[in-house]
Amino acid sequence: MEDHNSNSMMHNCKFEVPEIIFGRGMLNQVGPCARRLGGRKIFLVSDKGLFDAGWVDVAMRSLLEAGLEFIYYDNVTPNPKDHEVHDGFKEYISHGADVIVGLGGGSAMDAAKAIAILVANGGRIQDFEGHDKITRPLPPLVLCPTTCGTGSDVSQFAIINDTQRRCKITIMSRCVAPDISLTDPDTLATLPDEFVGTTATDALSHAMEAFFSVASTTLTDVHAIKALRLLTSSLSAAVHQRRPSDLENLSRASLHAGMAFSNSLLGIVHALAHPIGGLYDANHGSINAILLPEVIRYDIPVVTDKLQELAWGLGHRANGDISAAGEKIQETLDSLLEASGAPSSLRSIGVQRQDLPELARRALNDICIVTSPREADEGDLLRILERAY
Repeated sequence: MEDHNSNSMMHNCKFEVPEIIFGRGMLNQVGPCARRLGGRKIFLVSDKGLFDAGWVDVAMRSLLEAGLEFIYYDNVTPNPKDHEVHDGFKEYISHGADVIVGLGGGSAMDAAKAIAILVANGGRIQDFEGHDKITRPLPPLVLCPTTCGTGSDVSQFAIINDTQRRCKITIMSRCVAPDISLTDPDTLATLPDEFVGTTATDALSHAMEAFFSVASTTLTDVHAIKALRLLTSSLSAAVHQRRPSDLENLSRASLHAGMAFSNSLLGIVHALAHPIGGLYDANHGSINAILLPEVIRYDIPVVTDKLQELAWGLGHRANGDISAAGEKIQETLDSLLEASGAPSSLRSIGVQRQDLPELARRALNDICIVTSPREADEGDLLRILERAY
């Protein structure tokens, strides 16, 4: 069987990340960051949950202390919708804003990115689906993650729900990576228990798919492995004990995994997760958790040269036995997912069996499938979905 990952050790690498600020209590620096980017009237994108938790107040206070005006936009729901983005674009224009701050999980940050795309380029957000469709530079962006999985704060992706087609569109462009990524791990303290687990499994899927991607390099691999070591050591304790140090490790894992997948891209897990999320409006981290074991099982035969390092990243001593490394990877993955409390079947999140063929068909057109280490046709994808059902 052909190994499609032989380019992972290539010497010619390109690695792009925004300016990164990380640390407890750093959310109070969002004002100075926005002002440094030339902001005078800030368009703050967040959601009602973050407002209720008090973090929007922290950001607003920082903006005011920096001498900045702001407009607050919170018409963002999980799996952000096209009409929410278009409404946000209109609000930005009507108030004459100049810098966008996204505060929240992937939904708020992807909405902020999509609003920025329309501000600079006009049109409909669907016009930018795919790779490098953006022609004009975006207004300055500061993204502040408040979950431990999305990676949107450092990535070159924005994922938006097309409500008419009931599917997620993937926008990939260097333009959508923010100018500044600002992470305050303290924000995880108010994250509900279930979302600690499901967002951490998102980081887990990002790290593992980035590591196996045909576009992976030594630069992306080091971040993917670091993310996996942090997740292995802290995921269970973070979910069940909520210790600040473990939550901070999950936040760091999300950052490392985000830097990895933004530069190496992803694979079949996300190619399948996007149509499922679009059709059912389901939690993205939960979908990834369900699909990941089956996709890794599918990929392992063609990535044998990377199994020893991956096993080490998951806390196992490399002993030269490729078969044993593969088994340890699957065992540890199952253990991490069980500790996260994530669901284990597509059936349990409401996916209907009769939709599986259509989901497999849609996944073939997702940009993430291009960098899968193992090629897959519609039948292969359907079999993965059936095993995960």
